[in-house]
Amino acid sequence: MKNIVTRSISGIIYVALIICALLAGPDWFMALATLFALLAVLEFQKLTDRGSKPDTITLLIRTLDIAAATGLCLASYSDISFVFFDGLALGAYLLIRLVLALYDRRSDAFAAVGRSVMSVMYIGLPLSLAALADRVTHGNSLTDHLMLIMFIMIWLNDTGAYCIGSLLGHHRLFPRLSPKKSWEGFWGGMLFCVMAGVACYFALSPDGAMLSGQDSLAAWIGLGMTVCVFSTWGDLFESLIKRTLGVKDSGTLIPGHGGILDRIDSLLLAAPATFIYAFLTGML
Repeated sequence: MKNIVTRSISGIIYVALIICALLAGPDWFMALATLFALLAVLEFQKLTDRGSKPDTITLLIRTLDIAAATGLCLASYSDISFVFFDGLALGAYLLIRLVLALYDRRSDAFAAVGRSVMSVMYIGLPLSLAALADRVTHGNSLTDHLMLIMFIMIWLNDTGAYCIGSLLGHHRLFPRLSPKKSWEGFWGGMLFCVMAGVACYFALSPDGAMLSGQDSLAAWIGLGMTVCVFSTWGDLFESLIKRTLGVKDSGTLIPGHGGILDRIDSLLLAAPATFIYAFLTGML
C-alpha cells in the first residue's frame, strides 16, 4: 500500500512538472528537457560504466557526454539555426570523443566510445527535438500544444495498455524483453491514442470546421498511431538495455518508479518519431 501511494505521488509530481513547463512556454520546457538530459545521461553512465576506474580521462569523457547531450537541448533556443548548431556541436563532440579514446586506458575503450555516442544520440537528441518542436509550434492555433498532446498520448497509451492488458491480455507481445506486455494491451493503448487524436481534431478545429491536409482527421489519427507504436518500442528498448545489464530499474531517482530513464523511455523514441511525422505532414 505504501509503495502504491509513493508511486502515485511521484507520478503526479512528474506529470505536473511536464504540463506546467509546457504551458509556461518553450523556454521552460527547454530547461526541463535539459535537466532530463543531464539526469538521464548521468544515470546511463552509472549503468554502463559500472566498475570503471574514475580517472581523469574517464571524468573528461563523462563530462563531454553530458555537455553534448545538454547542449543539444539548449540549441533548440534558436530554432532557425538549430540544424547548424547541432551539426557543428555533434561534429566537434565526435572529434573530441574519438581523440579521448586514444588516451582511455580501459580494456573496453572502443566499446566505451559506442556507449558515449549512444548516450548523446539516445538521450540528448530526442529531448532536443522535443524542445525544438515545442518552440516551432508555439503560437500555432492548431498545433500550439503538440508536445503536450504527444505526452498525453504517451500516458494514455500506458494506461490503455495496462487496463486492457490486465483484463484481456493473453498473447505475449515481446516475451523476450517484457513478459507482461500483451498484444491485447498494445491494441488497447492504440485505441486510447486514436481516440485522443480524434478528440484533438474536433477540439482544435475552428468552429467545428472539417479540416483537410495536415489538419485532417486522418493526420491526427496518424499522430496517435505513431505515438503509440514508438512509445511502445521505446519502452521495449529500455527493457533491452536493462536486461542486457542485468538490472531491474535504471536507477532510484524517482520513488516507486525507478530512474529517470524508466520514466522517459517511451519519450525517447516517441519524440523524434513525432517530430518527423509532424514535419512530413506539415504540422510543424
